[in-house]
Amino acid sequence: MEATRNLIRQSVQGTVYYIDSPTGKVYTYSDHPTWIGQLEKLLDTEKHLISKTNGCLSDCRVRYRPDIKDVMARLRNTIVHA
Repeated sequence: MEATRNLIRQSVQGTVYYIDSPTGKVYTYSDHPTWIGQLEKLLDTEKHLISKTNGCLSDCRVRYRPDIKDVMARLRNTIVHA
């Protein structure tokens, strides 16, 4: 039996994503969420990047998966041809 995934809607550095809170996996904010990366904390040396309007995730960013350009191209293609 597959575990149910509960995704929360959250803004990270000004962009809205779905996030799987227990794992930190980041998904597109869409009807069919697609895994695009991993949530990560900013380092102390990167404090200048912290968003002042981002609430509880103001000190985070998304580390995109290595093939993100291909994933996004496939998603754009799917939307255009739908």
